[in-house]
Amino acid sequence: MSRDARADDAPSPPNNGGSPYRLRLAYDFSFLALGAAGSLTALIGYPPAVCPNPCVPPQKQLGIDDHFVGTRSGGAMTAANVLLGVTLAAPVVLDAVDSRFHGFVEDVVVMGESLALATALTQVVKSATRRNAPLVYASNVRQSDLDNQDAARSFPSGHTAATFAVATSYAITFWKRNPHSPWRWVVLGVGQGLALTTGILTVAAGWHYPTDVAAGALTGGAMGVLMPFLHTDW
Repeated sequence: MSRDARADDAPSPPNNGGSPYRLRLAYDFSFLALGAAGSLTALIGYPPAVCPNPCVPPQKQLGIDDHFVGTRSGGAMTAANVLLGVTLAAPVVLDAVDSRFHGFVEDVVVMGESLALATALTQVVKSATRRNAPLVYASNVRQSDLDNQDAARSFPSGHTAATFAVATSYAITFWKRNPHSPWRWVVLGVGQGLALTTGILTVAAGWHYPTDVAAGALTGGAMGVLMPFLHTDW
């Protein structure tokens, strides 16, 4: 025997307003402070990269990295920097449009914490490993390159970690706001593609090895998943 349909049996409308996250002041302050503290290690005065004469490339590293020893391209690094800015800024703009500023602050805080913690981890590991970048061994390396402290701190890739952190965090946010939208696959694919391309460009530029980029992607992706998870009410 059928029964009359009731209003509360109707499917819930999609969540187009309000953030899928809930901020907690004590936790969020701690996350941001930890991220800032770790990131400040980049301001420590590190000595420049050293390559004794004769300049011998490192012997004990993966074969995939050996192929890029001595690589240097200023144009590729410029492109990487531009793509970094686009990949960090675009999710903020898109979230503002998607949310119509309902819950926008919460979304941006979560993305910001993902970025801050990924950057902090990257900077701490860079300082601990002190790995020379591939361009240190390039025949056309400039003194300004060698004077840059990141010439001696290539592992892991900060560009890659930052872009993967924000791209991953925003993809999760978009999926939570629009669980049935066909655009969620586009957001995920384009974001990850831009982040990966940024990392590839830093390799072409000579500032990173492929393993630097892989470590940066894992670091950024992990923080991009962790922060949304910690702010979600299950």
